[in-house]
Amino acid sequence: MVFAYTTLPNAPPRPYLDVVLRNGFRTAPPVIALVDSGADRLVFPTEMAIEFLGIDLAGARAWNFYGTGGVLQKAKLADVRMAVLKQEDGSHAFEVSTTCAFCDTFAFPVSGGLLGQEGFFSKFKVNFLQPYKYFEIDLWPAALVHPIQSR
Repeated sequence: MVFAYTTLPNAPPRPYLDVVLRNGFRTAPPVIALVDSGADRLVFPTEMAIEFLGIDLAGARAWNFYGTGGVLQKAKLADVRMAVLKQEDGSHAFEVSTTCAFCDTFAFPVSGGLLGQEGFFSKFKVNFLQPYKYFEIDLWPAALVHPIQSR
């Protein structure tokens, strides 16, 4: 499926997607998230997990990462469902089970989250056509065998 780059205030056009996170019957409002091949995981603010999804992060697995400011940030991991919404009408284009990192100190000035390697690129084939300001995503086949192992 093809998505146009989005221009947000005071930012150049970038590959953003509108996504919705779900935990059981609890659903967060749609949020815009940057498709970021340099991010390790999906990262969203902790408030999203607690206030909208009702996730108790007290016993969740910890994950530490360094953001763009080079400062160590601490997050908690939780399994959720994520729907990617179509640009033209906001209906569901894809929905997957994934793991998100929820971080108290996560603050991304123009979007509500990051869609990174583990949890997004591990679920979707992504083709950036940056000169034309659009990108394509599609689910990886379920039976895909990876012939090249990471080092």
